[in-house]
Amino acid sequence: MGCFSSRVEAPTEEPLGPPAVELDAPTPADTAAPTQPADALPSATDLGVSEEKLELWREHGGGDLEPVLASGAVAVLDAQWVISHAEAGGVLTHRQALPKEAFLSFADLVEATGKEAYLPVAALSYPWLTKDHPDPLGANLARVARALKALLRHPYITRLGIFWDFGSLHQHPDPPNGVLRTEEQNALFKEGLGCLGTLYSHKYTWVLRLTSFPDGHKAEEQAEGTNVAKYFDRGWCYTEQCWAGLTKAGALSLDLGKMRAGKEYDWDSLIDDCTQDGGRRPPLLPSAFAAELEKKSFTNGKDDKPLVKRLYEAAFKEQFGKATVLNYFGLGWGDAEAAQLAEVLASGAAPRLEELDLAPNKIGDEGCKALAAALGKEGAAPRLEKLSLNGNQIGDEGCKALAAALKEGAAPSLARVPAGPPREHGRENSSCGCGA
Repeated sequence: MGCFSSRVEAPTEEPLGPPAVELDAPTPADTAAPTQPADALPSATDLGVSEEKLELWREHGGGDLEPVLASGAVAVLDAQWVISHAEAGGVLTHRQALPKEAFLSFADLVEATGKEAYLPVAALSYPWLTKDHPDPLGANLARVARALKALLRHPYITRLGIFWDFGSLHQHPDPPNGVLRTEEQNALFKEGLGCLGTLYSHKYTWVLRLTSFPDGHKAEEQAEGTNVAKYFDRGWCYTEQCWAGLTKAGALSLDLGKMRAGKEYDWDSLIDDCTQDGGRRPPLLPSAFAAELEKKSFTNGKDDKPLVKRLYEAAFKEQFGKATVLNYFGLGWGDAEAAQLAEVLASGAAPRLEELDLAPNKIGDEGCKALAAALGKEGAAPRLEKLSLNGNQIGDEGCKALAAALKEGAAPSLARVPAGPPREHGRENSSCGCGA
């Protein structure tokens, strides 16, 4: 969801005509995730797809997105169309004005699903540039297209559907002239809002974050009433980033603001640039998220914050509650990030966790101590079987702290801790290899 277009972030100032988006914040009923019984889900025959593809789609949790895709509440843009439209100098129009070929169908997404651990769905997080249009000159369209070209160069990504709020949710077509959404479109709009938390926090969706303004965009030149706050200062952008930072593998949440001008990207170089140096932050406990949210701005003011806190907590509990593998591989995390993750583990939020991959990062002794202390908490990761720490900067102190925690019964199911050359530390088959 873009950071301006939902009913939550519409301007409080009286607009010249009917608003492009609704002014009232959504109620919990509006934002409740749609549910659908398993026997109501369409079959492969219904969709005209292969049984194998539909099975892969649902193995990757695609069923969580099916209600809004099947109903038409959410439409995803074809990444290849986005690229072509940008290269032709185009500007994105609202959903109702886009041609049919701009979209991928639900069946298209199913057929594009492979055995790799991701869905062919990416959600865009970005700040709107003006009150009336998120990207009036197509500058952000060109930046997104540049990233999509790199992603589509991967041999296993054949197609990719993009959730871009302006083109994916029904908009008011021409508010100044009184052309608004129909009643049916309003109902679908509300249904789409209910799936935002799932779109961004889902373990296997991509999230592409435009964390910087395009070159030449100047806040002081914007019309009165425009939200000119930067990405990290906006409440919804911050929420989307935090949703994306929960349980996804590192490469699935990309900070496109870190792309370098003039560089021709392929898959590997895009992932490298867009996940390092703070490009992917560690998860936050709901209490920590709520405290940080108080510093962020919402166009509708502080009344949005209680709702957003509830939505974040719901996504946090859902994603960590079912997580069995957490892959934070190669994100450049140090002691501070390890300590932040340790708070989540210590809370008992991941009772089903079996594997935690933190290799290779820049975690040192203090970060390892924090992880050891967290694993020593009762109920923290009771099913954890593998902890990968190899390629970090852990010395004797960190290894001794981890070994002591294991000896005292931390992570009782843990069998191995790859962190370098194996060394015994008081538990059969466990190793730290940090020189202790």
